[in-house]
Amino acid sequence: MATIDLTGGQSAIPYDGLNKIYRIKNRLDFSALHVSASDVVEAVQVKANTHVKKVYVKLVTAEGSTATCTVGDATHANGLIATANLNSTPGSITQNTASDTYVDGCIYTSATDIVLVPGNNLSHAIVDVMVVCQDLN
Repeated sequence: MATIDLTGGQSAIPYDGLNKIYRIKNRLDFSALHVSASDVVEAVQVKANTHVKKVYVKLVTAEGSTATCTVGDATHANGLIATANLNSTPGSITQNTASDTYVDGCIYTSATDIVLVPGNNLSHAIVDVMVVCQDLN
């Protein structure tokens, strides 16, 4: 199992300056960088004192064969999204729900990475990982 840092392409987009709420988006292109099942893909970096409120995985390009992933952090790799289908219809979106470990998101007091862990080898899928954050500073 390898740890792969793909956080370089992320961008933060503020959408409500009054409440210090913003969205971070990063596109992960597994056709450009293949990963193996159980690799830890660092998808999004979150700064200290941030409440991660919602997480979305939007499928841009399907894998073409059975492919799932989880989304979480170093403590709970499936804490934010227990399972997302990466071989579904392009455009489909999976989000964290009440059945996930972090029901109301998670507060991070130190900088951390939101990670994606594939359940299968990925060599074709392209996904957008979007994280809605509230700055607690």
